Parts: sequence; structure tokens; C-alpha cells
Amino acid sequence: MTVDAHDPRPKKVQIADALREEVAALPAGHRIASLRELADRFQVTTVTAGNALKMLTAEGVIVSVPTRGYFVQDPQSADAGTRDAGGPVNRDEINAIHSEMQQLAARVAELEKRAQSPSNA
Repeated sequence: MTVDAHDPRPKKVQIADALREEVAALPAGHRIASLRELADRFQVTTVTAGNALKMLTAEGVIVSVPTRGYFVQDPQSADAGTRDAGGPVNRDEINAIHSEMQQLAARVAELEKRAQSPSNA
């Protein structure tokens, strides 16, 4: 299987989407293919395959065990994960933080504009 050159999604997203479907059918704890095997299978670099695995790890779909490989994450343990324990972060939390950052950036820009206005000089 190769990535579709005409697909507008980045290669890593195409790979992650394909793997997400496969992993859904596997039992928790099942070891998935190695980075090299995935790179060969999708005919991409190991960096691209690794980026796809990082996406799935961040989503809590799989877990990385150093020197052992990647394994299907138990959905219950993924839900129980916390940031302090290095577990997956909830996508809603990420979106909320992103929204707050945008609001703060807008506020900073507003304050900088006020500070540079001639009436404050």
C-alpha cells in the first residue's frame, strides 16, 4: 500500500487514518508493525511513518514502549491517562487551550496597539 499522491491530506495523515482503522480491530496490547515495516509498507521515509505514529500516540490510539515498539492502547487506560502521568491529552482540552491562547494573543495585540498610540505619549 502506498499513500495517494493526489490526496490533499499530508502523507502522515493518510498513514495515520489507515492505521487507525486497522488498530480499531485489534485487541489492546497487540504489537503493531515496526517503524521500518510501516515505512516500507507505505513507501515513505521512517520520519513520515514516525510522524503518523506520533499522531496516533497523541490521540491515545496506540502507546509507545521504548525499545519494544508500538502497541494498541487499552481505551480504558487511555481515558484514565493524565498529563502528569504522560498519558494522552483530551482533544477538547487542546481546543480549549488553543482558544484561550488566541484570546490572549488578541488581548496582547490590543494592549501593544494602545501603548503605541500617540495619545499615550
